[in-house]
Amino acid sequence: MKNVIITGAANGVGKAIANILKDNNLILIDINKENLKKTAEAINAKYYICDISDDKEIANTIEKIQVNYKTIDCLINCAGMWISGDLSKMEEPIYKQMNQLERVKKVIDTNVFGTIAMITTIFPIMKEQGYGQIININSQSGVMCEPPFPIYNASKIGANAFRKAVQNDLAQNNIKITDVCPGLIQTDFYKRANNELPEKIMNNGLAPEDVANTVRFVFDLPHEITIPSIEVRSIKNY
Repeated sequence: MKNVIITGAANGVGKAIANILKDNNLILIDINKENLKKTAEAINAKYYICDISDDKEIANTIEKIQVNYKTIDCLINCAGMWISGDLSKMEEPIYKQMNQLERVKKVIDTNVFGTIAMITTIFPIMKEQGYGQIININSQSGVMCEPPFPIYNASKIGANAFRKAVQNDLAQNNIKITDVCPGLIQTDFYKRANNELPEKIMNNGLAPEDVANTVRFVFDLPHEITIPSIEVRSIKNY
């Protein structure tokens, strides 16, 4: 049984990952207090309200976690925000609202800074204990450039570049890191950004449990085996 931190655990993929790893000591993190509490109570997990785009909140949360847990065996970074729209479409109401600069900053701060901040905060703990595992839920947008989503692409490619840059350094400290890069997923991820996709498109996506099963596969590998990056998508989504 491992001590596992999961960010973005209140909804969608994060919730599915929590459910599939519930036989471990889970420490769930999210900004959505109501949904996070429901998810945690349903599987008897500990939870902490934390906005990972805020460095002070991260520091305070990890400090509280360390009081109750001597080790952190695995960190799963799942928290993220969606944003869409070509620059030439920014005058259209749906994209104008979604791409207000304040929200653009929030997306970057969550998808890039949040991932980097969680890893850099957890690294000293894992280094001291002599081992660790990190799994990032990235995206197909972190693997290839998709023109309709420039800001989302920038955030996911940025997080992917960070993972590649620290991979060797972490390995030297017996810490392995993997990017799980899913395609379209059938969650309310887009709806929460006021950019709900048509049903016929959503039906071609992965179920959250598909991504969770991929995470479980990576999670269960012997520590000596590491997968730097793994892509997963529905066969219908090509």
